[in-house]
Amino acid sequence: MSDPEILALIRQGKDHQAFVKLYAHLPMVERMVRQNSGSRADAKDMFQDALIIFHRKAKGEDFVLTSAIGTFLYSVCRNLWRDELRRRDKALTKWEVEDTADDPADLGALLAQESGFKLAEKALTSLGDKCLEILRRFYIAKEPLMHIAKSLGFAGEGAAKTRKYKCLEEARKRFRRMNTSAHATEPQHA
Repeated sequence: MSDPEILALIRQGKDHQAFVKLYAHLPMVERMVRQNSGSRADAKDMFQDALIIFHRKAKGEDFVLTSAIGTFLYSVCRNLWRDELRRRDKALTKWEVEDTADDPADLGALLAQESGFKLAEKALTSLGDKCLEILRRFYIAKEPLMHIAKSLGFAGEGAAKTRKYKCLEEARKRFRRMNTSAHATEPQHA
């Protein structure tokens, strides 16, 4: 099935049929995550997050796909996995070294990155205790969603997964808002 056909299915509300086709891209994401300190479960989680992002964008009337869907999903997963590795405080992996090998060390870029990390941390800590607990247990303690659901009183694994996603989305919204505010208050150079 072609990419335009998959997009058409999503726009027609035939998500299940589209997702069946989109899951064909999971093995390449799994390979990338496993080669970079992750597990199969990590890859599936990243892939599901990427599917949600793609689905939301594909539903938008103004969305134009500028690459293959597989490339889009892989790129989203790669960025999500990089963020996850940073959160886990892992050493640089092969592909991170390759990506930065051609770039000269730029103090301004490093400072901007550090500032971004501080804003991200601030956005996360501004979430409620339940959100922080879910994210800490899932991403840091590596607890399965089923266990988190039972211990925090959710109806099931699906409810815990939905809550985790909503917490991440809220953190992203807060981060973007803080980031926009930070850029608006920076002194303008002539």
